[in-house]
Amino acid sequence: MIFLKSVYIDEEKDISLRKTKKIAKKLYKANKKEELAIALSNKMQENTVLLEQLNNYKLYILNGRWILKFLIYDILETVIKSKNEKIEMQNVAILIDKADDILLSQLLRIAEKVKSFKIITSEPQRYSYLEDLCEDYGIALQITNNKSKSLSKTDIIINFDFDEEKIIRYKINSSAIIINIQTKIEANKIDFDGKTINDYYIEYNKENYQEFFNKENFDSNILYESYIYRKDTYANIYNQMKKDGVKVMIA
Repeated sequence: MIFLKSVYIDEEKDISLRKTKKIAKKLYKANKKEELAIALSNKMQENTVLLEQLNNYKLYILNGRWILKFLIYDILETVIKSKNEKIEMQNVAILIDKADDILLSQLLRIAEKVKSFKIITSEPQRYSYLEDLCEDYGIALQITNNKSKSLSKTDIIINFDFDEEKIIRYKINSSAIIINIQTKIEANKIDFDGKTINDYYIEYNKENYQEFFNKENFDSNILYESYIYRKDTYANIYNQMKKDGVKVMIA
C-alpha cells in the first residue's frame, strides 16, 4: 500500500501568469521529495496555464474519475435501476484495450449477474484467459472485436478506455446506453439514438471527514478521491468505500 500526499490548490481570484508558473514549479520540486496527488478547486480547474504546467511536469491531478474505476458494478446497477429493469435481463459489453487489475477484479462479478457479457477489445488474445476462468465458474463470456455485430444487440455498453475514434467504428444498438468511465464522450458525436452517460457524483458519510468542511470550493468527488487515493488493491479500496457509505449517482 502506497499513499500519496494530497495537496489542495485554491485561489479566490485570478492569478498572474508568474504566480501560476511559480505554483507549478513549487509543486514539481515538492513532488521530487514526496509523490503528490494534486486537488484543484473549481476555479483553479479553469486555469488552463496551470493545468498545462502541471501536465508538463507530469504531476498527478485528481479529477474525481479515478474512484469510478472501483464502482463500475455499482454504476451498472444504478443505470439498470433507473430503467426499472432487472440486471439478469441485460446484455452488457465492456470496451477495453488496456485493463488494469482494478477493472479485471470486477469483470467476473458483472458476468455472473447479467444475461450476456462481452469484452470488446482490439487485442482479444490479451484477455483470452478470462474465457477459461469464466467457463470454470459456468459463466458465459465472449471476447471479440467484431465491429459489425458485437454491439448491435447490446443493451448497456461500459466504455472503459475507448476514445471516440474507436467507438464510432462499431455498429451500436440504437437504443443502447453507453457508460463512459475514464473519459467523457459527447453523445452528439456518436451516431446512435440511445443515451450516453458521462457524469457521476458520489454521496458518502461526510461526517467522517471533518477536514473537508472548509473546502467548499472543491468538487465533492475530488475531495473524497483526495482522501482515498493510494496504490492499493481493488478489494481494500472498495471495502473502504463501502465503510464510508459511498453511493454513486448519475448526474
